[in-house]
Amino acid sequence: MSAELLIANLLRIASEDLEGARVLAASNNRNAVYLCEQAAEKVIRAVLTSEGQHAGIKHELAEMVDMIPDENPLKAHLRKIEHLSRYAMAYRYPVSSGKTKRIPRPPSASELRAALDDTAAALDRAVASFVVDLRLTDSPARDAGPLR
Repeated sequence: MSAELLIANLLRIASEDLEGARVLAASNNRNAVYLCEQAAEKVIRAVLTSEGQHAGIKHELAEMVDMIPDENPLKAHLRKIEHLSRYAMAYRYPVSSGKTKRIPRPPSASELRAALDDTAAALDRAVASFVVDLRLTDSPARDAGPLR
C-alpha cells in the first residue's frame, strides 16, 4: 500500500473513531475515551508514516510522538493528545486492587470534552496538511511527504 493511501485511510478511520467517541460520550459510556485514544493513535501513525517511520504495535503515544522530528508543525498538536495512551487498554479488564477487581474510573466530562476537542483539532490539521478527502473511500492523500 502506498504511503498516500495508508495516510488517508488512517485519517478516515480516525475520523470514524472520533465520531464513535462523540456518540458514546453523549450517553456517558466509558468507552468514549477509548475510541478517542484510538483516533489519536491513528492520527499519530499517519504523521509517522509521512516521516517514513513505523511505530510497530505499541500504544505508547508519547513514544510515537517522540519519533516525529521537532520541525514537523503537527508535533505540538500531537503532544496535546499523547496522554490518551493511558486509555488504550484501561477498560479491557478489571484492575486488581487488593482482593477486589474494579473498573477504572473514566475521565471527567470536562476532561473527555478536552480530549475530544484536542483530538479533533489534530485530526483536522492532519487532514488539511495531507489534503485528504475523508468522504472518498480508498482515495489517497494528495501530499504524503514530511511536513515542514
